[in-house]
Amino acid sequence: MVIISGTIKLESEEELARVKTALIGRAERSRRDAGNIDYVFSQSLEDPTEIRLIEKWESEDLLNAHLQVPDEEFNTLIATARIEKAVVNASDVTNDRILMER
Repeated sequence: MVIISGTIKLESEEELARVKTALIGRAERSRRDAGNIDYVFSQSLEDPTEIRLIEKWESEDLLNAHLQVPDEEFNTLIATARIEKAVVNASDVTNDRILMER
């Protein structure tokens, strides 16, 4: 399994409002791709201009296939968004376990 985690720090709450629909669309499209286990953007409770990204993929090959799917709306967003800082990491995971479930 591959886990993607990241943060996108936007210039302002107004910028977040401007890009929100495109981020939701990206998440919805990505969840339909083969091998996707989870894909979510969320807003930080501590910093309303920071977006968190978490993705889970069955394999590196399926993640790479996902990355090859054209997504003009998202690419335009990334090219035009007023982003102060963005960091996205990929981690290979061999063991995934539940720490809490209700």
